[in-house]
Amino acid sequence: MSDVTATASSLPPAEPIPNLLSRAIGVITSPGATFAHVARVPKVAGMLFLVSLVLGLAQGLPQLTERGRAAALEMQVQQMDRFGVTVTDEMYQQMEQRSHSNLGAYISIISMFVAIPFGAVIMTVLLWVAFNTIMRGTASFKHVMAVVAHSQSVTALGALIAAPIMYAQGVMRATNSITNLGALLPMLDETSFLAKLLGGIDLFVIWWVVVLAIGLTALYRKKTSSIATGLFIVYGLILIVVAYFTAG
Repeated sequence: MSDVTATASSLPPAEPIPNLLSRAIGVITSPGATFAHVARVPKVAGMLFLVSLVLGLAQGLPQLTERGRAAALEMQVQQMDRFGVTVTDEMYQQMEQRSHSNLGAYISIISMFVAIPFGAVIMTVLLWVAFNTIMRGTASFKHVMAVVAHSQSVTALGALIAAPIMYAQGVMRATNSITNLGALLPMLDETSFLAKLLGGIDLFVIWWVVVLAIGLTALYRKKTSSIATGLFIVYGLILIVVAYFTAG
């Protein structure tokens, strides 16, 4: 018994899990090592809060400025036009008056605290069912959700980069409209199938898929390349379907 006790006491203590900010940065700079910590001690709430906060501020803060309000108003008008709604002068004046209340900025910030956790739960359910049923994995729901939540650090970084660019350009649009392949070919008809398809291929989404694959590798001990290939196939199929039905 004394030998067992001595052996146990001689073992090195478990390495403490990095703090929230260190994990967020680690997903960007060293995903393999970071997800090894996440697989050992899954943490979800803090990362979801941080990602929601960053995305909310990236969307909402520019709308507190005059240029940001004008850009958000223009985006609303364009969206209404796409749905066949004609914006009259009276409607435009009412929308402009509401924009000065900064309500849109606060809604953009608060909505992220609903959209991000909800999206993470849906993504976790799909991955957990697929990997634990089809691939007979044993990872818990909390472990998968921790990986999904941490992988969103890439999405938050994309929003941080896109926000000042959109503000400088005086526009307000989806983050991936800055970093997608469609932005490289502005001469394409934006309603065409090719434009819709390329517009869905976003550099940060590709990075996120790779990071997510690395995180799932830490849980399921499969090859990262195999997991990434499967995720990219699903991503590609979704892009094709969306482009087909949204092309004019």
